[in-house]
Amino acid sequence: MKFYKFLITAACIAIAAVCIALIVRVNRAFPNAEEVSYTKDNPADLDGLEITPVNAKVYTLEDYSKISDQYKNVSEEKAKNVRIIVMTVRLRNTTDQVINYAPSFICVVEELNGSNGVQPVSNSMRRITLDPGQTQEVRFQAYMGSNQLNPKKFSKLESSTITLVYSYYPLKKKLVF
Repeated sequence: MKFYKFLITAACIAIAAVCIALIVRVNRAFPNAEEVSYTKDNPADLDGLEITPVNAKVYTLEDYSKISDQYKNVSEEKAKNVRIIVMTVRLRNTTDQVINYAPSFICVVEELNGSNGVQPVSNSMRRITLDPGQTQEVRFQAYMGSNQLNPKKFSKLESSTITLVYSYYPLKKKLVF
């Protein structure tokens, strides 16, 4: 009986050692991402496309319906627990070639632990073509419902730092509003 206890204990210790070794190996091979933040004064450069965060505004669903009719079929009860964040980004082609760009961002409000994907306010902005030297402003919207952000935190949303993240690893690149 003592032999089986010893054998089981040795097997558990061996399994724990292998798990710890694998965890250490993975963490050395894939360290935490470094964060790089871009602002109005320090715009991002994505292969010759300068991306500058301009501003971000938080709307209730009622206020947003004056701008767009996208969420017009949402019930009043559900509309109370929804906020729409509209972010304006300035794009500028700094190359001597035409740039075709399909924006892909995730809106993150880190201090409130909320996030969601974004889409252009205008469907015509899903794919953007910029001639050399051309500048264009694009507005993106992020839907923040009760699944994306706790409704109790909506009052803190306007005073929070809103970011658009466009790369997570190995560098976490984000536009800060």
